[in-house]
Amino acid sequence: MHTRRKHRMPAVKEIIDSKSHGTCDTATVRGLSLQIIAEMNLIIPNVLVNCEDLNIVPASLAVNSFLQPAAKDALRLAIKARANAPLRLTSAYRTVAQQHILYSWYTMASLCGIGLAAKPGLSNHEDGLAIDTPDFDDWRTALETQDWDWLGDTTSDEVHFTYMGSGVRDDIGDIGVRAFQQLWNKNNPDDQIEAEGLFGPETAKRLNRSPAEGFPTVRLLKLTTPPMQEEDVKTVQQALIDVGFLNATDNNGVYDATTKAAVEKLQNDKGLTPDGKVGPQTRKALGI
Repeated sequence: MHTRRKHRMPAVKEIIDSKSHGTCDTATVRGLSLQIIAEMNLIIPNVLVNCEDLNIVPASLAVNSFLQPAAKDALRLAIKARANAPLRLTSAYRTVAQQHILYSWYTMASLCGIGLAAKPGLSNHEDGLAIDTPDFDDWRTALETQDWDWLGDTTSDEVHFTYMGSGVRDDIGDIGVRAFQQLWNKNNPDDQIEAEGLFGPETAKRLNRSPAEGFPTVRLLKLTTPPMQEEDVKTVQQALIDVGFLNATDNNGVYDATTKAAVEKLQNDKGLTPDGKVGPQTRKALGI
């Protein structure tokens, strides 16, 4: 009989180190990047907005089609000015995870042909105000009319445009770092780091250990109307039964008032906040 081997998610450090026999593509951390963006929008709602409703064509999964709202509005007008022509993008918003990988490759003897890379948290692509397009000649007039500054005038970065208009924030890089720090803390209750939005050695260490595909998504179980019910509820109920906080007859797969009361008893017993919600710390107390 063959045993199915459980899929193990590679860590970010493995992505960095595998470059010599792999690909120089930050799409490998897309799952983690999307979780970081979602966490940013929990810190400040709509601090970044999805641009996929515009006529843009991302070159790969490494392109996160997100910008600050004002930059998106200006991009919409530029696309409209060109009769809604498709805009090819090779880069837009770049998460701290992607920038950490690029900067690591840059510091490793400029691997992957990276001649220059900013430290994580400091790249203009982490501001949600930058795009790269290989069709810069075609788009230059339309974009510049909408306050997108072309870097080809002053640098060799011909594909790059930065939005210089009003109504933008200048702390998005810090928020992105803080979002990762909070995401790490939510998934690692026994290894907390300060979520101050500054990228340092401790944050880099945790980022290296983070799953490239993103942290496993686990529902926060709580009493709702209608009640939550699935296999994850049955798993919690069985764990409560195993430690004597719930009767065997109550393993019905429905997160009801009886289950909530049992969770509160467990939380009180373990010195946790007795809120009746099953999050990472309560799951750890249950051994699941």
